[in-house]
Amino acid sequence: MKILITGGAGFIGKWLIEKLPSNAEVIVVDSLDEQVHRASPDFAPEIKARAKCIKADVQEIEHHKEVIEGTDVVIHLAAQTGTGQSMYEISKYVQHNANGTAKLLELVSSLEHKPRRIILSSSRAVYGDGAYTDGTAICYPKGRRLEDLQKGIWEICSDRGEPLKALPMQEDHLTKPTSVYGLTKLWQEDLLQNYCESQKIDLVTLRFQNVYGPKQELGNPYTGIIGIFTNAIVQGNRLEVFEDGLMTRDFVFVGDVAEAVAQCAVYTGSLSATMNIGTGKAVTLLEVIETIAEVIGKKADFTISGRFRVGDIRHAVADMNRYESLLGKWSPTSLKDGLAQYLEWYLGQKPLEQDTLQASFKEMEQKGLLMAKQS
Repeated sequence: MKILITGGAGFIGKWLIEKLPSNAEVIVVDSLDEQVHRASPDFAPEIKARAKCIKADVQEIEHHKEVIEGTDVVIHLAAQTGTGQSMYEISKYVQHNANGTAKLLELVSSLEHKPRRIILSSSRAVYGDGAYTDGTAICYPKGRRLEDLQKGIWEICSDRGEPLKALPMQEDHLTKPTSVYGLTKLWQEDLLQNYCESQKIDLVTLRFQNVYGPKQELGNPYTGIIGIFTNAIVQGNRLEVFEDGLMTRDFVFVGDVAEAVAQCAVYTGSLSATMNIGTGKAVTLLEVIETIAEVIGKKADFTISGRFRVGDIRHAVADMNRYESLLGKWSPTSLKDGLAQYLEWYLGQKPLEQDTLQASFKEMEQKGLLMAKQS
């Protein structure tokens, strides 16, 4: 079995490489983007020991056709990530995510032996605000209006001003991205769907929720809120919590994500499906802070600022029924256990500098994407 992993030197790739069959031939193509690889601009030792490593942007992948020929499974992880950053570095996200996927497909189309399956790492960002209910029917509200956010109205309401309840995200729900990042992930899905159907190639699209865990680059200010929260609590810095702290997310441990990807790669039968990858449990940001503080054994110093990021969604949690119906029982790592593993790893790393984080916030302020509610 020959497996190609684009973006395989990143966070998920470092875990995935250890989950793949030992007798599989693995090729990793990664540009080693400085933002993602600040600590070490090279392939990690575990990846070097296991795979043939090619430093290349996915947009230039055609230059490596000879090495990639004969690939059975393609795992497409390569992407620019970061919801907020995508709203002002628009061309960067479009080029890398959409054009990069197009270039990958052009390479696949030129191969004598085409892969039997392509696995795409997509995102819950394709759902946007997701589906809601008024208690009787499913609806897809327009989303949160800027004027409401400025007044501190955080929850989504109906046109009549009545509160709505967020539903777990299901794969057949309407996709309405609220960020450029989400839009480019949806484009990736559509490009691959169109191509794979025409070539009778299995396509597995995995829509990840908020992935966290060890080996995530701390020097990247867009690394995710688990890293930001942990860094602040360990260092004893005051933590800023946006909105009212009651927005919810589904935090899924990276080891579970890698296991799901590997399971899809080695599946022997036909497998073409779009599936969510999360825990199925929503937690508020305040609950996350409490859990991190408990695991660390320190009191968290935080302030609820009322500031908000334009384009942020309010609630997100995965419905995991489709995954379980196709691949069996899903038993994700609990948040507390995952955070304990993360903390053990974190304590051996160089912490994220507060200046780096503040610089990213300042950049978003200047672009009009990080705002304060009006008093």
